[in-house]
Amino acid sequence: MLLFDRYYKDRGFPNPVVFLEAMAASVVGVVCGVLMFPGEAGLVGVFLIALAQSGTVGGLLDQNRHEIWTNHGSPRRANLKLATSLLTLFLGVLTTYLVVAMFVPEDRLLAMFGRQLGRFGGNSITEVQYGDFLGLAANNLKISGVCFLLSLVFRQGGMLLVLAWNASIWGAVFPYLARTAPDNQHVGPFVYLLKTVTCITPHLLLEALGYVLVAMAGVFLSRALERHELASAAFNRVALAVLGICAVGVGVILLASAVESLVAPALIRALF
Repeated sequence: MLLFDRYYKDRGFPNPVVFLEAMAASVVGVVCGVLMFPGEAGLVGVFLIALAQSGTVGGLLDQNRHEIWTNHGSPRRANLKLATSLLTLFLGVLTTYLVVAMFVPEDRLLAMFGRQLGRFGGNSITEVQYGDFLGLAANNLKISGVCFLLSLVFRQGGMLLVLAWNASIWGAVFPYLARTAPDNQHVGPFVYLLKTVTCITPHLLLEALGYVLVAMAGVFLSRALERHELASAAFNRVALAVLGICAVGVGVILLASAVESLVAPALIRALF
């Protein structure tokens, strides 16, 4: 991914370039996974994506720190900018998996993305059980806790593993349902995919944003522990920011759980 560095120099990190780089990294990850570890291509691809994007996310984090600590800019604006870039990266990975899973031979889907597809094989979108708000919230908060810990320990590597894994799951599941669902004969796989994405995207994007925010908080805390004394004013400033970002992230995740439990089933009933 060093090929993209020339587009970042003196320009910051334009989101269109971040999106294209995430797509390129995803293609390389999937292809290398298939060639080297065909039985675990989906899992290996995610790790390769995390490796490939680590430098870019590190640059985004350094830019965030520079805007806040050196330029004394608005932390809220800088953090929103970082969150938007990370969400853009997530969408780049998701888009690549959508395209790949939509066009590879159908008999190769399970071999390539068996880890991602899991329990969805042979189902239609109308048979997917979303559960109630409390159950979804508990599960999503558990994932966000894992995301925070991975980001705290592994920084952008842990953050990228969670984001790339979630993007790869839905990027593989949507086309698989569209191509294999027993009720897709009336509209065809492409229309079925479009309707599925329409139903799931609202809570999916909210979930991803929540995980992004929690992961950012983990990385910020990790960097603060390395650079500042625990009793210093600088560490206290970061700690307060981490608490605020975590609170917003948890709020977004709870909102995503509500949308998933109420809006997604309603959209599915309306469109299918």
